[in-house]
Amino acid sequence: MQSNSFQCLICNRTVTRDQKELHKQKDPDGYKYAILWPEYYPLTDYCYDVDIPIYCSSFFSKALGVKKVYILYEGKNISGSMKDYVVLKAINLAEKKKNSFFNLASSGNHALSLANQTQRYGYYSMIFLPESSSKLKYLAAYDNTLVIAVKEATYEDVYSLSNRINIKGVFNANISNELLITGFQPVARKICSLSPLPSHILAGVGNGTYLSGLTWSFQHTFTKLPKIIPVGMKGAFPLEEAVHKNKNIYKYKEYGVDTKYIKEASGSIALESYNMPQLIYALKLSNGFPLGGLQHIDLHNAYGLLMNEKHLMNNCIIPEPTGIMGLAAAIKYKDHFSSDDVLLISFTGSAFKSLDSIKRIAPEFITEVPIHFWQKCEYVNNKYFQNIINVNKNISQEKLMTIIQNWMNNCL
Repeated sequence: MQSNSFQCLICNRTVTRDQKELHKQKDPDGYKYAILWPEYYPLTDYCYDVDIPIYCSSFFSKALGVKKVYILYEGKNISGSMKDYVVLKAINLAEKKKNSFFNLASSGNHALSLANQTQRYGYYSMIFLPESSSKLKYLAAYDNTLVIAVKEATYEDVYSLSNRINIKGVFNANISNELLITGFQPVARKICSLSPLPSHILAGVGNGTYLSGLTWSFQHTFTKLPKIIPVGMKGAFPLEEAVHKNKNIYKYKEYGVDTKYIKEASGSIALESYNMPQLIYALKLSNGFPLGGLQHIDLHNAYGLLMNEKHLMNNCIIPEPTGIMGLAAAIKYKDHFSSDDVLLISFTGSAFKSLDSIKRIAPEFITEVPIHFWQKCEYVNNKYFQNIINVNKNISQEKLMTIIQNWMNNCL
């Protein structure tokens, strides 16, 4: 393979690193969607190690009727989710440009990870997210972060707003996905050390970077790739429709179900998924398939099963609603798997940030949560929040830029 090239998943051309920005500009979907796939060898772009636990659950294996079930708990990451991988990669890229400010649109976990990691490294974050996000109070606990909460907004609204920020020295952590997906090598290495190796990998999908990144790493490691199984909520999982229509890109005009049945998994519901071409390519490479149609009742069933997995509960392996979707799909679609299959189900985020959502989905589950797990939430209870600014999604460019510039000047 060429050491410095990318495959365009729209036109199938090979694009060098020097050409990639121009190529994305020429394609109408180039900057909005992740259309490029790295063709270089992973070890040339490796930057850190992680220690994320993987548990084997005979209880889940029996319940699902499969040979073995691994639970990968991304909640043990520093910020409590798998978003740390792309954030650490973004920081690595920004440092090469000597940028100290970061800009991001997020529905929650990506923002938390960026706020946490930039504070850790002495940098600053400006984060756009819907005013309805359950993660607002946690984000406000970070002094290095400006939170711009957009009223009556979807993720697409905040993404559009954040992309209006074009200031020298500010690194946009939502772009360059063809570079960010290489940051998942550390967790891919953990998976590669398992015996037996998983036949299927299930995880909930927000924008799909996680499963795309794992597939890219596996592409250079496994003779036969595990089947990649992205899962999503009913009426808010456009990737599934794209696969059915055999398209690289597909977006909904509106959600296909009343959001009251799916909103507690806010990190996964979407009108369009921005790395859709990459994730569809990952499905083709691995012979994988999507599993959608999840609603709150399916997440409830997953928490019900987890509640009886005493080893995981005793070790506080408790995911948030978005993070438990892989298990929910494995239960709902257990007939898709055989007795010889080895499933790896990724719990992509920790529940300590979403206990209110879990209370609404599965109130009986909360009574089983070990008392020391609740203590993780206490650090935000008495925090004085002064770094949240509420704006309308149609805010003028002049007013928006004034807010940003004033904040940046105060940081320096």
